[in-house]
Order: sequence, then structure tokens, then C-alpha cells
Amino acid sequence: MRRRTILTNTAAAAALALLAGLPLVLSPAVAQQPADMDAVKAANAAFYTALSARDAKAMEGLWANKPYVVNIGPASKTITVGFEDAVAKYWTNAFTNVFAEMNVTMTATQMQTDGKMAWVVGTETAKLKTKAGEAREFTTFVTNVFEKDGAKWLMVSHQAGIIPK
Repeated sequence: MRRRTILTNTAAAAALALLAGLPLVLSPAVAQQPADMDAVKAANAAFYTALSARDAKAMEGLWANKPYVVNIGPASKTITVGFEDAVAKYWTNAFTNVFAEMNVTMTATQMQTDGKMAWVVGTETAKLKTKAGEAREFTTFVTNVFEKDGAKWLMVSHQAGIIPK
């Protein structure tokens, strides 16, 4: 439990440093490996593919099924914590009851990994249509955090906050 807390806190601190524009320094012992960077990039892209397709089943395979995963969507009023109890239900509800169409892309990314955790920071552009037919378009600041599980990178945190106009 202590190791998980340290890793989660390390990733959160790194994400905050990136958002604040502070440089991150990795020791040579944990230098970023190209294979990890490619795998993180693929995991992040798969998240946006599943999001835009409104595919709850695909989304399920991208997240760590852990009680500590966190999701904060652009319109969230609370923090969604725990995969089975909250995050999976959040996406199922959004895809089934809220949105008829979604097109979400991430740009201006900054990616970092220490070989165990990875974080991707950037902006998202969202073009959505609600089930009621209302069109919505906005841009967010976003932080995605991944945890390495064997050879696979799984999402443990997604936070997107709307950029005020």
C-alpha cells in the first residue's frame, strides 16, 4: 500500500510540475525508454479512440481495475474514485445517457515516464452532441496518468478542466 501511495504521489507531483512549467529531472537510472514512451503514447491514443467512439467496453480495458483510480471530467462536480464502483459507471452513463456523439482529441502534449508511472499533459478539444441534440464545443487542460502493469500501461487518472474563454 505504501509503494502505491508513493507512486501515485510521485506521478501527481510530476503532473503538477509539468502544468506549472517546471522542468522534470529524471536520474539516468530511470531514463525514459523509447519502448515505454511508444507504449504510453499508444495507451493515451487508445483512450481518445474509446472516448470518441463512446465505447465503454474498450474504456474498461484501458483503465487499471483498482480502487485508487480517479476520473475528473470537464463538467464533474465530484471526484470519481475507484474503477468498478465509480469510474466504469461514469463512462457507461456518459456514453449511454448523456452524449449521442463525441469527438475528443488531445494536442500540445508533454509526456514523461519513470518506467513505472507515466503522465501525459496537454489540451483536449471536445466536440459533443448531447442525447437532447445540444451541440457543445470546448477546450480543456488535461492530465492523464498511467501505471505500468506487466508490459501494459493502464490509466489510473484522467483530469480535464475547461479552459475559460
